[in-house]
Amino acid sequence: MLDFLENFGFGNKSKVNAANAQLEENKKALENANAQNMGYINEYSNLMNSLYGTAPAQYQQALQKYINADPYKYNKEAKDFFSPAYEQRVRDATNAITKSNANAGNMFSSDYLNQINAKTQAMASEEWDKAYDRMQQDRANALQEYQVNDSRLGNIASMLGNDTGKYADSMGNVYTNKINANNALTQGLTDLNTAIAQNNLQKKSGLQALLNPFG
Repeated sequence: MLDFLENFGFGNKSKVNAANAQLEENKKALENANAQNMGYINEYSNLMNSLYGTAPAQYQQALQKYINADPYKYNKEAKDFFSPAYEQRVRDATNAITKSNANAGNMFSSDYLNQINAKTQAMASEEWDKAYDRMQQDRANALQEYQVNDSRLGNIASMLGNDTGKYADSMGNVYTNKINANNALTQGLTDLNTAIAQNNLQKKSGLQALLNPFG
């Protein structure tokens, strides 16, 4: 009966229903758009996890390794760098002096002992100087190697620290975007539901006017 009377210009039920149907379609479109946005955000989150997700744990490991690295130590001495042939050279030199003095009949003279002492001391001093130079070069090489390794550990820790910062920033963006998307959905649905409620009030008013045209 009401639908029949509406054909003659009484009431607004069909118009309100049509408007509400369109609003319901708008709600579905809004929800679909939100779902699509969430999909994009989750894809971005997964990408950031794949790129930097392990960085925080790796950074902590690298940082601890860098902090706990042993300080530079060098425990070698000059005597460790004496030539293996040194003692043989000393024996050869003293044998040559002994043979020379034996041939000259000076084996029991103080001059023979002085020659032996002078030769062995000179050879010992020369070998010590050479051994010391070898030790200094070895220590310099060891220090350089330590510094390279220490610098490498520091660079790794720094790089992973940067990646950790990037990961934190990207995850912050993810949660911010999710919050914004959810807020937009909530506001959009609230507006649509408010419009539907207002339409229903208009429909009710139209029905009341139809049933009581004279107030």
